[in-house]
Amino acid sequence: MAVWSNKVWWLCMILFGLHQISQYLLGCKFLFFDNYLDPILSIPCLLGLVLQERRFLLFFLDKQKGKNYRFSLFEVIVITLFLSILFEEGFPRWSKSFTKDYWDYIAYFLGGAIFYFFINKNEANKKPIPNTRDGQNAYSNSKI
Repeated sequence: MAVWSNKVWWLCMILFGLHQISQYLLGCKFLFFDNYLDPILSIPCLLGLVLQERRFLLFFLDKQKGKNYRFSLFEVIVITLFLSILFEEGFPRWSKSFTKDYWDYIAYFLGGAIFYFFINKNEANKKPIPNTRDGQNAYSNSKI
């Protein structure tokens, strides 16, 4: 499944964009959202883009592998950990406009969980289990 057709990914992208517009262009302040919405949504947005890029590149090598590529749980954890350290440790050192908040680490990993369970899907996840040769449905023990 293409990331572009995933409704959860689009919801994350739209919410992230709307929050940026309301916060920086319109000057609206929402205490909880201003502090934690960006960290929660940034991981699904970024990992969704990286997943789509990998599927695109792998598609030229092997069409089936490209369509069905997905990140392992280990990859999602490592990438989320790397990005959270970069955002929370690196950015505050490079710019005074960023502040370190240890609660953001929880928000980043919540975003990683959203990505892993709702966006990180492949074509094989959508296909139903085929019927067996003896007429039994793979979902039940009854005859068809």
